[in-house]
Amino acid sequence: MDKDTRDAIGNAIFDYAMAGGRFVSLTEDAGFVELIKNVLFRSLGLPRTSFVQYTRLDDLFALLRQDIQAKYVVCLDRNAAESTLAQIMDTVQRLCPAVRIIVLTKEVDQYTTALLIEQGAHNIITKPISVASFAEKLAFTIAPQGRLSKLIDKGKRYLDAGSWGEAMLVAEEILKQKPESAAAYMIKGDAYRGMDMMARAEEMYQLAAKSSELYLAPLKRLAMLYEQSGDPEKQLQYLRRLNEISPLDTQRILNIGELEISRGNNSQAEEMFEQVMKLAKKEAADMLSNLSSRIATICANRDPDMAIRYSKRALDLRGGELTASDIATVNILGISLRKQGKWREAIAEYRRVLAVIPDNPGLLYNMALAYNEGRDIPKALAMIRKALEVDPGLPDSGKNVAYNIGTIFEKAGLSGEQFFKKAYEQDPNDKLMWEALKRSQALA
Repeated sequence: MDKDTRDAIGNAIFDYAMAGGRFVSLTEDAGFVELIKNVLFRSLGLPRTSFVQYTRLDDLFALLRQDIQAKYVVCLDRNAAESTLAQIMDTVQRLCPAVRIIVLTKEVDQYTTALLIEQGAHNIITKPISVASFAEKLAFTIAPQGRLSKLIDKGKRYLDAGSWGEAMLVAEEILKQKPESAAAYMIKGDAYRGMDMMARAEEMYQLAAKSSELYLAPLKRLAMLYEQSGDPEKQLQYLRRLNEISPLDTQRILNIGELEISRGNNSQAEEMFEQVMKLAKKEAADMLSNLSSRIATICANRDPDMAIRYSKRALDLRGGELTASDIATVNILGISLRKQGKWREAIAEYRRVLAVIPDNPGLLYNMALAYNEGRDIPKALAMIRKALEVDPGLPDSGKNVAYNIGTIFEKAGLSGEQFFKKAYEQDPNDKLMWEALKRSQALA
C-alpha cells in the first residue's frame, strides 16, 4: 500500500470521527479491541471518546437508543452474538438507521458472506487481520469511494425521502457514467414502485438482475412484487434463484416450501423443509459450541478441569466438522490437559484437528510443548521444526514462544541461541530471557 493510499484511508476515518462519527465494538476478543485502539488512538490520534467497547448486547442497544440520529460504526463479533446475528443486525439498524455494521468472524465462505450482506452487514472482517487491513476495511465502510458510490448514496437518500423524481434523475446520471449499472436500475425500480408503477418497477428490477447475476436486491424485489401481484409461480422462480446464491436463509427456504406444498408439489416442499431442519440443527450446534468455547476460555486460568469439559463439549458439538475457527478451543483444551499432566491426551486432541487442518503452526508448536512436557525430546524437536518450516516468523510472535523453541533445541543438544536472542530482543528487561541468551552463547 503506497503512502497516498494510506493517507486517504487515514483521512477518511479521521474526517468521519471529526464529523461526529463514533466506533463501537461488541466482542470479547481483547486482541481485536487493542487493534482498534491502535488504529484510532495511536495511528490517527483520535480522542478516547471516539471508541467504546462492550461485551454485552444490552449495553450496545442502550447506547444506540440514546441518539437515533448518531453515526456509529459497530464491529460486531459473531461469537459475541447471544441470539441470531440477523436479529441483532436488524435491531441495531432499527435503533440507529445511520449505523454501519462490520461483522467479525474467524472464517467465512461465499454462502455465509452472501447471507451476512443480505442480513445487513456493510462489511466483513475475517480474523486475524493486520492493522493496515483493518484501517482499509474501516475506511471503505464509512466513506463512499469515488463519484459513483456518492451518487448511489444520494439516490438512496432521495428514495428514503420519497423524492421519486429526484431519485430518477440521479439514476440517469449514474447510467451515463456506468451504462447497465445494477444500482441505477434498482434506484429507478424503487422510484417506480414508490409511484405505484409496478410494471415499470418490474422492468427495472429485471434489468438490474440481468446486469449483475449475483446481486440479491433486485431478485428480492421481484419476488416481493410477484407476491403482491398474486403470481406465486414467478415468486417461486425468484425465491429459488435467491436460494441458489444465498442458501442459508431459513425463512426464505420455508417460504419456498410453503409455496411448493400449496401448489401440490409435496416432495419438493419436503426437500425444502428438510433443508431448513438441517440448517436449524447446525445453527443450534454452532451456537452451543461457541457458548461452550467461551465458557472454556473463562475457566482456562481458574479451573482446568472445567475448561477441559467445556472445550471438549464445544468440539463434540461440531460433529466432526472441525474448521480453523476451532483452533483456539483446541489450544485451550490442550493447555488445560497439560496443566493436569495429561500430555498424551493433549497430543491426541491436537492430532484430531491437524487431521482436518494440517500444517497449522500454532497447533504444531503446542504439540511440541506437549511432547517436551512428556520428555519425548526427539518428537518435540520434530514438531517444532515442522512448525518453523510452516511459519519461520513463529519466534517473533512472543518472547515466551521464542524462549520455548530455544529450550527445545537446547534439550535436543542443539544451539537455541538464535531463539533466545529473539526472546531477549522482545523484552530486554526480562531476566530469564537474558540468562538464557548468555547461557546459549557460553555453550556455543
